[in-house]
Amino acid sequence: MNLSTHSHQAAFDLQPGTALGLSHAAGRELVVFSGRVWLTMGGNQEDFFLAAGDRMRIGADAVIQCDSPGAARLQLAAGGPSPLRLAGQLIAALARRLPRLPALLPAPLDRKAADEGHTA
Repeated sequence: MNLSTHSHQAAFDLQPGTALGLSHAAGRELVVFSGRVWLTMGGNQEDFFLAAGDRMRIGADAVIQCDSPGAARLQLAAGGPSPLRLAGQLIAALARRLPRLPALLPAPLDRKAADEGHTA
């Protein structure tokens, strides 16, 4: 069973024991509203168990399976910026707020000495 690309924003139910291929969902986020799912992704050595309130960005060749006694209520949401991009933006924002180190700043210009042709 594969999820069509038309239902990426709609919430859907996955019945217990049912597996679902998410081959067209790479880059999107899987949001779990209720239940529990087992998520595997191609090229990833780890499996993930997501429960209500969890969300995770889907990688290539992902497959989910309902791992709860009742149906899992899920949604595939549009993925936001990548974690690396967010980390880079955060570091850049913090760097802009840090005071400059005096050793790295040029010496202040002595206007009077400059006008008289002297250097500091």
